[in-house]
Amino acid sequence: MRKNEQGKKQYEEISRQSKWEFGNSRPKKLSIHNTMTDNNAEFGLPPQEQLEIQKPWLAKIDEMFNSYRKYQPKQYLINYFLNTNFDFEIYDFYAYNLTLDAIHYFQAGITQKKKDFNVDYFRCLRKIFMMIPEHTKVVFQREFVNEWQYYPTDYAPYFEFTIERFEETLVKLLDYIDNNYDRVDKGAIDEFRFGLLMSPATVLLKLFARVIKNPSMIGVTLFLCRSVDQLFYDRPLKMYHNELETEKVEPLLAVVFRRIVCNCRCEETSDWEWDNLGKLAIELCRGEKPLFNSWLLLEVVLNEIYSPNRIPTKSVEMLTELAADILAPENQTPMILKFATSVMTKPEEKLLLTPTIIDMLLKLMSEYNQKSVNIVNNCKRILKGLSVRMREQNVEFDEETREFILELLTSMPWWVEYTICTWFDALNVEKRRIPEVVFNIIETNEKFRVIKSDLPIADEDVPVAYLRSITQLGLFDAESVLELLHTNTSLNFERFEHFDLTEIMKKILEQCYLKEMGMSQVDNVQIVVMKILEVFDNSSIEDHEDITRWIACSLSLTASIPTEDVPKWTHDIKKSIVIPQLVEPKEERISWPEPAPVSKQQLGAEIRKLRAEQRQKREENTRLAVARLERIYDEHRAHWVASGEVIEAWGCPTITHNIPILGAKTRKRGY
Repeated sequence: MRKNEQGKKQYEEISRQSKWEFGNSRPKKLSIHNTMTDNNAEFGLPPQEQLEIQKPWLAKIDEMFNSYRKYQPKQYLINYFLNTNFDFEIYDFYAYNLTLDAIHYFQAGITQKKKDFNVDYFRCLRKIFMMIPEHTKVVFQREFVNEWQYYPTDYAPYFEFTIERFEETLVKLLDYIDNNYDRVDKGAIDEFRFGLLMSPATVLLKLFARVIKNPSMIGVTLFLCRSVDQLFYDRPLKMYHNELETEKVEPLLAVVFRRIVCNCRCEETSDWEWDNLGKLAIELCRGEKPLFNSWLLLEVVLNEIYSPNRIPTKSVEMLTELAADILAPENQTPMILKFATSVMTKPEEKLLLTPTIIDMLLKLMSEYNQKSVNIVNNCKRILKGLSVRMREQNVEFDEETREFILELLTSMPWWVEYTICTWFDALNVEKRRIPEVVFNIIETNEKFRVIKSDLPIADEDVPVAYLRSITQLGLFDAESVLELLHTNTSLNFERFEHFDLTEIMKKILEQCYLKEMGMSQVDNVQIVVMKILEVFDNSSIEDHEDITRWIACSLSLTASIPTEDVPKWTHDIKKSIVIPQLVEPKEERISWPEPAPVSKQQLGAEIRKLRAEQRQKREENTRLAVARLERIYDEHRAHWVASGEVIEAWGCPTITHNIPILGAKTRKRGY
């Protein structure tokens, strides 16, 4: 093998490094003096007898790699390496050099004219990976990812096609891990690591599909992913995308999460499996060094919520819950996303188009009102989390955006508009709108504007109408209603002497709870009832607590949560889209003078001229496209094929991995 005059100490220093920098430059191979004695143990070396066995073996392997490099592979050397059982672990110094050789000749190894040699090369790689010590496996993984990512095309589908029995081996391996998730053998772990290196997206997709059916595998899944950490920790990877995905360079887990959501929507996935997928996503984001940054997961989740592929309802429930959990105060991960402040802001890296997201969430709340309590509540949590994060960054919307969002809110129930204006300082609302019956009762109304009532309210009905409005707001957001209840009003205990306040509150709650948008949280019921009794009832606190508990219990028995009979899966999957800006900028309109009269002959000549120009433009575009394809083809051949050799299929063949997602197997049942 190639050697230089660097010493053993330098190698040991390099091998002790736990992390490796990524880059295109190849590390230098190391050399060691051959004058080893039987005192090897003093230097931490294997016995001299083992080294003497490995030296001639390594010389043959070096000769095999050189034959691949010259595009004249020697079959007898390949057979010697693959068919002989070598019962030893390669000495780490030799293993380091062998690893660099294997990766250095990788291009030649998989582009031989005869396919059998390409298959054998992957078999050689696998055997080397199994024989090298653990810290050299880390080097192997790092160098392979660099080699794979160097090329502009993701060749993982080609690797799957070339590796012997790739899919069959992967299925057997996953069966074993599924049945032995608490005691996986080291050999199986190394097999999985090698497969994950060769085709990260496919292997993870199949692994995650097992996890959502058996959540006990989450622990071993995290361990397996961390064992090949060169693929994770938010490193953007050039990945293959199918026709339903946006061609975005992003981390591996972002691609895989989108694909598994899409696959689950194409199949009859149970509610329990959707919940397990949400748990897996959260676990990937946990720990001091999470495999997936929760803020990047939020970007993916919001895009999947925005997508037109919103079947089944359970998928939207899971995704909105994920987004709400990420934005919750409990998530202490430093914020890496910024917020758009204008409806015209275009999509950018690590930028949340806040106006579009607010618009989306408000529409979701309307769409799923009376259909999914969970989605409406999750949207509320997302909006509140966004408002808190924006307040932390002192974000304010521009005037156009502010007016746009306030206009959207006027079409929502008043308690939704009031709460959103309270939460979002970015809207800079000086006076929030409240119903006329509340406006007329409060004594300090400088902070509010009135919403005119369509029907007049009789004086004797004012107290009940006031309590109804207060309850509507309180059931949506208890904190917002406390502000109003602490505001002095013209109502007092005497106005309620002729009413049975307990019966009134019970009747109002029966009319509102689970009947109006966002009024579905029992905790809010108890807070609102307790506060109203405190303000307008003279009895003791103990009585208030008993009344509150009684009303809450009666509601849980009498109120029913509305359900919706929806399809559990769909074939009608649309192409994924990135969340767009909310408003396209308008072009300035120029006033042109009235055109002079044109004869039919002149008009016909102009039309023919225009069509000729359009045809010429099309032909020019076609010529440029063909030239571009030829250039790309030549570049790939320069990278992947030896000079003078002829190879028919240098790219990615059509295999299972490249079949459109609509070809996935699903239940043959209509909806």
